[in-house]
Amino acid sequence: MADGLIRAQWRKAENRARCAPLHFTDTAGADGTPRPARFSGGWAVAWDQPGRRSAFGLAGTSLLPMDDKPASEHRARLAGQWPLFRDLEQLPRPAFAGYGIEGAQPYPAGNPDGHGLNSLAYVRVGGQTCTYNVWSRLGRAHLESLLENLAPLP
Repeated sequence: MADGLIRAQWRKAENRARCAPLHFTDTAGADGTPRPARFSGGWAVAWDQPGRRSAFGLAGTSLLPMDDKPASEHRARLAGQWPLFRDLEQLPRPAFAGYGIEGAQPYPAGNPDGHGLNSLAYVRVGGQTCTYNVWSRLGRAHLESLLENLAPLP
């Protein structure tokens, strides 16, 4: 169900020619009901849970004026902007993500797992000229698992 919704949202997006659809091969044990989400010029799908709107999700955005810059510039920008950074080997290379708490903040020492906080990742994927957003309100481990399960939509 989510794959069809992602594909439908992507087909309507202004940025579809440079921001291929991605999906989660596994939602890291989190159940939810996928629904369209709004990202101006791009596409997005959020998963809602009872009592928790937009518990996690994925978006292909078109918000950054520097999206067509070389991957090396994006790597440097994301590594410098976000407190955590990782390569994403399962995606077309170069693929990487900078992540932390929404607003590019580190996880607090008193809550290093990010429980109850809005975890967010900015993701770049080889061959695409957009910055993807992946988010989770279910904690840092959930966000990291979503990043590991991110893949091109077949």
